[in-house]
Amino acid sequence: MLIKPELCKINVHSNKSFYWKPFALFLLFSALVSSIALNKDQYIASQLKVFIFGNQTFQFLPQYFWHNVTYLGDALILVPLLSFICLFSVKAWAAMFGSVPPAFIISHAGKAFFAIPRPAAVLEHDQFTIIGRTLAAHTSFPSGHTITIFTAMSALIFVYLKQDKHHSNLRNSVIAMLLFIATITAISRVAVGAHWPADLLLGALLGGMAGMSGEYLSRHYSKWWNWAVTKPIYLGYFILNFCALLLYLTISGETPALFIVWVAIIVSGTVGTYISLKAILLK
Repeated sequence: MLIKPELCKINVHSNKSFYWKPFALFLLFSALVSSIALNKDQYIASQLKVFIFGNQTFQFLPQYFWHNVTYLGDALILVPLLSFICLFSVKAWAAMFGSVPPAFIISHAGKAFFAIPRPAAVLEHDQFTIIGRTLAAHTSFPSGHTITIFTAMSALIFVYLKQDKHHSNLRNSVIAMLLFIATITAISRVAVGAHWPADLLLGALLGGMAGMSGEYLSRHYSKWWNWAVTKPIYLGYFILNFCALLLYLTISGETPALFIVWVAIIVSGTVGTYISLKAILLK
């Protein structure tokens, strides 16, 4: 067994306000931000100066830093990178992984509906800094990378809040660290020239809702992920498949061979191998 049995128990008497109050706030602010994007020209015009200022200001850090950090918002890299969470709590990993599908749907539905042009489709390229690929499609709003990272971090935060009722100092430190990772990843989307600032705001709000839904599903409906506890060898193979896919994409040039990508490959390869071998040896 990879985690203690008590971590798999479902608290059916959990306070429902833990979910609906923050969810309602996320939904309200998401609606307010979305209403601004209904007028494309006004949406872009209101952010031109802020975007250019932010994009240039963030260049005080090396471009290689931003190029790596921004890929934390790519699910194909983030999921393998965070696979080590399985060693401590499969439930936490399940909450994070279960949040990805709704986040993916929300992201693509929003981009298709609003069809806001990205900065590179509006501005001359010498007006701002572009790091990595030049993105010029009308898919700016909301930021998919921001949704992904806030989804994962929010899921972990809500799981942690439910499990740890004490040690407030440690709890606050962990939450602050997770929020910092999510925030710096979101900011990187402006730094690399891929998104307008308000794209990040809606992405963070939608990611928060998706992350909360993942925690809710993992707590109240355990059957879909409990196989990872009862049959850990399947979990090991699952993680190794992610590792193999990411390795293939990197070698083939589909994904840039960045430091963060290789770390994700090494982490998922190590974790997947460890879980698989441990399951085989314990048979």
